Amino acid sequence: MLYNRRMLTSTANERVKLIRSLQSQRKTREKEGRFVVEGTRLVEEALLSGSPFDFVFYCNPDHRAQALLDKMEKQSIARIEVSPQVMQACADTEHPQPLLAVLPFPALTPNANSLLLICDRITDPGNLGTLLRTAAAARVDSAILAPGTVEPFNPKVVRSSMGAHFRIPIETLEWNEIRMRTQGLNVWLADTETQGAARYDEVNWTRPSAIIIGGEAEGPSDEGRALAEGAVFIPMPGGSESLNAAVAGSVILFEAVRQLLSQ
Repeated sequence: MLYNRRMLTSTANERVKLIRSLQSQRKTREKEGRFVVEGTRLVEEALLSGSPFDFVFYCNPDHRAQALLDKMEKQSIARIEVSPQVMQACADTEHPQPLLAVLPFPALTPNANSLLLICDRITDPGNLGTLLRTAAAARVDSAILAPGTVEPFNPKVVRSSMGAHFRIPIETLEWNEIRMRTQGLNVWLADTETQGAARYDEVNWTRPSAIIIGGEAEGPSDEGRALAEGAVFIPMPGGSESLNAAVAGSVILFEAVRQLLSQ
């Protein structure tokens, strides 16, 4: 089916049930190997990346959303018009957007191993999404999620990452796997303690490196501390005790970008 000419109005529909389960349950996402993206911007990112689509729901599309639907028609992507009530039932946001899509998990493979982001016990979905968005902007080779970190296909992570899932590999690994992935790299831990640590802008980020960003609630894990061969800190002359994990990660990653572009 390429185009459903009849508007879907029933919230008891099997596709609607699937979306609601994908939105609310990690176990469903993992079992199905699928997730949901909401909004014109994210659907556009998925389309530009060449990601396959299972199907798309649309409701009262504006000009931009309609342009995407026209492109999808040329690619034979299933598009189903739904009522506002159905879109509201499927959305994870208070105010649903015109487009919502179900897609398989992206299968991106790292093609280099020179700059890795390791997220260690990042439990806030917004923080993880922002870190992934920053990592994509910095073009890291891979974002690695250590144990204790929120799942990458959580709807809030997907929204706040703004399409990072389609631009960089995101790997969920155990610590023994992370140790193997970081062999040959300089592994640094972002820390609030300055004693014995290097300033983040005095590290040579042009060497193959990994940076561990710990969660705000509990900080980095013992495994993360053991893996790191050194710590870095961000000077805070204003006297703040710490920075938001996503902000700290962004500052360090873009220092790495600055150095790499200056080569």
